[in-house]
Amino acid sequence: MKDLIIGCSTNYDWSKLKYWVNSINKSGFEGDKVLILMNCDKDTVQQVSNAGFSVIAFQQDDNGNLVYQSQLMVHVERFIHIYNTLKSQDYRYVITTDVKDVIFQKNPVEWLEQHLPDGSSEDLVFSSESIRYKDEPWGNQNLLETFGPMIHDHFKNNVIFNVGVLAGRGYAMKSLALNIFLSSINRPIPIVDQSTFNVLISQHPYLKSSMYMTSEDGWACQLGTTADPSKIEQFKPFLVEASPKLEGDKVVTSEGKEYVIVHQYDRVPEWKKIIEAKYE
Repeated sequence: MKDLIIGCSTNYDWSKLKYWVNSINKSGFEGDKVLILMNCDKDTVQQVSNAGFSVIAFQQDDNGNLVYQSQLMVHVERFIHIYNTLKSQDYRYVITTDVKDVIFQKNPVEWLEQHLPDGSSEDLVFSSESIRYKDEPWGNQNLLETFGPMIHDHFKNNVIFNVGVLAGRGYAMKSLALNIFLSSINRPIPIVDQSTFNVLISQHPYLKSSMYMTSEDGWACQLGTTADPSKIEQFKPFLVEASPKLEGDKVVTSEGKEYVIVHQYDRVPEWKKIIEAKYE
């Protein structure tokens, strides 16, 4: 069976997409590569295609640019498009991430083969933000506004897991994508994918069938909470594990283990320069 990396974006051109695209190609990943493009100029579409990615599009304007109008936020809507993609073909492993601020330092399939081998009881992999809801102002407010005070009070002590980096077996990722989407529609605020995802995965059957990876495990880091220089002094007393660091042009754990996936690298200006030069 094939493996898949899939992402979704709207209103990004090649200057924003190329680091994600180029890092995947440099990682050694050999499976299917798919990018769902909603609003995108035709030149960027061609560059994405030339890089070996299949493009899923919806409509074109008279000039050949991709256009798409929706009442839903892309954060939420991406999951129904990912689900629809996974309905049409069976995959062994599926990885989906945010696009603008994610790079792959290593081939994710090699990590999944080691940690999620055939016959293991787990089928999904999640990555920690290393901080609890009650200690992260944006996430805490998002949880409150999504579900109200009773649910917020019940879950506020949970460590946050990031919805922008997800991986697992194809059948499980298909179901997860649909569940996130269905849990996110008709909510009181538009951006609710992170909060609904975290409530979902705090319940069974996810608790028995998923791997909840810490940052120090080396699967993925979430630099928005663990290394952003504008927030780190505020967050540091509340982090539940050590922060990542940069060694040369690689982001590693506090003990020097190279991450497979780096998320939110653009939150750290000095690291951003080095990473983008590497994947230009």
